[in-house]
This record gives sequence, C-alpha cells and structure tokens, in this order.
Amino acid sequence: MGRFLDSSLGRKVVMASTGMLLVGFLAAHLLGNLTLFADREGEAFLAYANKIHDLGPLLWVAELGLVLLFGLHIYMALRLTRQNRLARPIGYQKPGQLGESSAGSRSMVITGLAVLGFTIVHLINFRFSKGLGAPESDDLLVEVKSVLTNPLYAAIYLMGAIAIGVHLSHGFRSLFQSFGIFHTRLNRVAKIAGYALAILFALGFAAFPIVGMLVWKGDLS
Repeated sequence: MGRFLDSSLGRKVVMASTGMLLVGFLAAHLLGNLTLFADREGEAFLAYANKIHDLGPLLWVAELGLVLLFGLHIYMALRLTRQNRLARPIGYQKPGQLGESSAGSRSMVITGLAVLGFTIVHLINFRFSKGLGAPESDDLLVEVKSVLTNPLYAAIYLMGAIAIGVHLSHGFRSLFQSFGIFHTRLNRVAKIAGYALAILFALGFAAFPIVGMLVWKGDLS
C-alpha cells in the first residue's frame, strides 16, 4: 500500500478520490444553503442550520474528516505538480504545444489555493465568529446577510465561486483519467459534464453574494 501511494498512479487515485468526496460535500452544502432563498423569513434555512447543529459531536467528526480530505487532496496535488515539473523542467515552448490543456487544467493549483482561501474566510465568517452555540433566528440571518452585503466579502465570495467553477471544469474530467478510464466517447461526455457541473456550482455559489448586494442590502439599509 505504501509503495502504491508513493507512485504517480497512487497519488492520482488518492487525489481523484478525495476530490470526488469534496464535490459531494460541496453539492450537499450548496443545496443546504440554497434554502436561504426558500422563503423571505429564512425559516427553511434556520431549520437546516438547526439540523446541522443538532448533530452534536458528529459535526466535529464530520469537520475533522473534511479537514483531512482537504489536506490530503492539496498535499497530493502539490506532490503531483512538483513531480510533473521535475519530469518536464522546460515548459511548453509554443502555445500549440499545449495540446488538450485548458485554462482549467493550467490553473488547477491556483484555483485550488483560491478555493482554500475562500473556505477559510467562510469558516471565519460563519463557523468561528460567534462561537458554536445553536443558531438563533435574528442573529444568524442578520449575520449571513451582513456578510454577503459587505462589498469586500461579496467580492471574495464571488471570486471563490468562480474559482470553484474553473477548478471543477478540469477536475471532474480528470477523475476518469486518474482512475485509468480512457474512452473517446466517455472522455467527451466527461468533458461536457465537467463544464456543466462547473457552471452549476459557480452560479450556485455566486448567487449568494449577488442576491446579497442586489436584494438583501436593501433589507438591511
């Protein structure tokens, strides 16, 4: 097992597996947060927040698991990037030599670090800013709207949404290659699905700062 994880294939499989789990978390998190738009009073969102809080110690376990997933995914990504650079110390000389590469594939490390930074800001804003008490109606809704109507945080969240989309535009397709699945038709489908998934996630997460600045800002003024 140790020899497999130390190989290029092993690192790719681990990175793909952790990436797939993180995409699942992002999907669940996005769907939960979209309850903010379910009603103007925020009752659906508060019900969702209370269900999360009611997990108790299991919430800590889940958060620890997410930290480990993020850490392992980033570590493997950096190892593979370094390995690829050592194997090809002289970069592509001409644009035409980029082959099948895309903006998403060439910026995976940058967008990955941007997503990490966005996640840290998100945790500071909503997980650690006011302790770990049960969410209360006025406090939680006002806090969410206050953050998303702040121009600086709105810009950070919007850039984070874009980074997630660009990262997924290549990351989803590379999952199949990492698992050794190669087929012309499947690769084409995976490419289209990756772009579709990237757009959905980017638009979904971008909706919060956009609605914050265009709608909720008026509610708090």
